[in-house]
Amino acid sequence: MPRFVRDPNRLNYTVSQTGREYNQRLLQRAQAIFSALLNLLPSNYISAVQGPSYTQELKAVAVELARLELALEDVDGDRSAPTTRSDFLYSIIGYMLFINGRLPAVEFNDEEFRQFMLSLIAIYFQGSVPKSIKDLAGLLITGDVRVTENYLLIRNGTSGMDISDQFGFGVDVVIPVGGGFPPNLFAVDSTLRMLIDIIRPAHTLFRIRYIFQDTYIPPGPGGEIIDAMRWRMASYYYADFRSYWVGIRDRDRLGRKLNQPIAGEDHTADF
Repeated sequence: MPRFVRDPNRLNYTVSQTGREYNQRLLQRAQAIFSALLNLLPSNYISAVQGPSYTQELKAVAVELARLELALEDVDGDRSAPTTRSDFLYSIIGYMLFINGRLPAVEFNDEEFRQFMLSLIAIYFQGSVPKSIKDLAGLLITGDVRVTENYLLIRNGTSGMDISDQFGFGVDVVIPVGGGFPPNLFAVDSTLRMLIDIIRPAHTLFRIRYIFQDTYIPPGPGGEIIDAMRWRMASYYYADFRSYWVGIRDRDRLGRKLNQPIAGEDHTADF
């Protein structure tokens, strides 16, 4: 790549000048500088490869110059937010946004994390509005995300809520038919809650719900909805009232007939 031109294929944009990718870029840049230095020598220096003492010295100079050039290219890219390395983005802006140094539970590579930080900054300066909450969820979840505000639901007469719920909102993640949870659901959910805590108004509470959609197939032969209804009512205790649970009626435990106490009969005519 030409000097001070951003390489679109480069993956590692960290401040650490180590790793396989960095060593490969260093070798390529040092070789180009080494060849340029050899071309500056007078004609009596005929060696074109590293071997004699002067070529070894030139090679050492080329490596250090290459290391310096690569560092300057990275610093040059840090002048603009879209090209600033993720280490600096996190240390300056991420430290301010992620309270107490918390980091997202979702795994990112270097470029993904840098883009995530830039998107988060843009959302942060939108303010604590429903659109910001929805955009936050869109950073982590692909699908239909709906943000509902409780005070609007109460105003529209939604049952199950009263004035005590007015400072709350809900984030509904609608899973389409045939869809499923993301494989890293717990990490996504934890990160989303952390980000909402940063954006939401301090006096509000929120609830996240994952809603599955399904296809309803009517039972009719032609696919129509059958509006007929059947019902059956049974009362088990009705039979209990018709049963005698003390044993055999008018008999004691030995099978003898029981004397029945009679009160209130008029026997005046018997005398």
